[in-house]
Amino acid sequence: MSREELIQRYIEAILEKRKDISREELIRRIEEKKKHARVSEAYRGVWAVFSLANELGIRLEEVSLEKEIKIGSIVSGLTSISTRGRVIAVLEPREVESNDGKIMISRAIIGDSSGWCYLYLWREKANLFQELGVNVGDAIKIVRAYSKEGRLGTVEIHLGNNGSISKIEDSPDIPPREAFFKRLGEISYSDNVVNVKAMVMGVSQLKRFSDPIRGEGALRRIILADGDLRIPLTLWHEHSFKVTEKDVFSTVLIAGARVRRGLSGSLELELDSMGYLEIVSKTEKVEYSALSKTDIGKLVNLRLYVLKMFKENTVSLGGRIRRVMDTIVSDGESYAILTCWNGVIDRLRQMDAEGKKISFLNVIVRSRGRQILLSTTSSTTIIGVEEGPSNLKIPEATYRIDELEPGMRKIHVEGVVSTTPEEQEVVSTSGERIRLCRLNLMDDTGIVEVVAWRENTSKIMGLRPGVGVRIKWCNVRERGIGRICIEVTGDSEVEMIDIE
Repeated sequence: MSREELIQRYIEAILEKRKDISREELIRRIEEKKKHARVSEAYRGVWAVFSLANELGIRLEEVSLEKEIKIGSIVSGLTSISTRGRVIAVLEPREVESNDGKIMISRAIIGDSSGWCYLYLWREKANLFQELGVNVGDAIKIVRAYSKEGRLGTVEIHLGNNGSISKIEDSPDIPPREAFFKRLGEISYSDNVVNVKAMVMGVSQLKRFSDPIRGEGALRRIILADGDLRIPLTLWHEHSFKVTEKDVFSTVLIAGARVRRGLSGSLELELDSMGYLEIVSKTEKVEYSALSKTDIGKLVNLRLYVLKMFKENTVSLGGRIRRVMDTIVSDGESYAILTCWNGVIDRLRQMDAEGKKISFLNVIVRSRGRQILLSTTSSTTIIGVEEGPSNLKIPEATYRIDELEPGMRKIHVEGVVSTTPEEQEVVSTSGERIRLCRLNLMDDTGIVEVVAWRENTSKIMGLRPGVGVRIKWCNVRERGIGRICIEVTGDSEVEMIDIE
């Protein structure tokens, strides 16, 4: 039964009970109701008929629907539903509390050409799928079910005490299973709950926590990808154990995922006990790039020797405090600075990564000039660790002042102090008073300002004009239009040297 046929069936039921209303008057009032409906276009007609019937004192949910009804036409409150559809997903069975104690329920997601919904099987019917040999992808017929409104406006159909399920032959009007899964680019905030097919592009570490209901909970974030589009998915509890770092680049089917707006305002997904996850194809061989062949702005997979790990710091980005750590890395031919964030720092610390060869997936190339600058991202995943060679040395090259470029990190610079260090106190936008110290450094190619903040001011305060110094592990920052400065950081070391 199509949605239009369903509406006509209800119109006939109203006219049968209210013979004082003409068909023309009834249709006019239904159309008027549709103008004020706050539901999607697909459900506006059914909603208008139900709303008007309630005003007229008629309970349409008691109207028998002996003919089969399309899933997309099912609304909350119907009884005696008969329908057929494809099993899109079978969710984990679980126990729930009831007045009779704990009972088992099984849930599935089914669909036809008009839409999809949740199917609930209670008590002794909870094992029907197993008893009948029903699997995902099978076509089934449901008889004598009733409907309720589920979470976020989804429709649920529940098999009644006298209801039944049977496997049926495939039919052209029931789409194949994969037709029910959207691509990432087709998702919008108005979807609320979606089914999606995508590739796993990144996997975070598993996090465990105390849950007031379960006692112990777990979550894991993964990054779904489709072409250049990336959307994070949070996996809760049992789903968090189904995907690991080994599944990066695998294709997954996700059913019943909730759509939400993340802290940054971008679209995100989450999967809880009302959802389903299936890995449908395993990871193929990963291709790794050479540092010399990488392009700015591109995500790359790299096998890198971690030569040096610097101190961990915190920065405020968009009102959020994030942990950051620089590392010096090499692929055996070229060197780079890899800036690591949050969870990646923990992974490197746990595996005592300094001196080892690490396989990184989804590292972004920030800059290429005299230095290659890399950064981990929310989709960066570590999938392997090996012992590194003992003969690979940390680069100790010293840059001349005219070779400096904005953005350089963890470099060495030598020169002669040309001005007396000047210390002052500045007030930040948040009202914090911060110590600042600056001086000028020169060599035979130019002159540059050296700046230190907070506790790092002590590293340059004692320097005097004419003294030769080597500043190790410093950064180069842009300071105004066309100007740069050397920044002395917590990782920096300042040595006095003889300048010939």
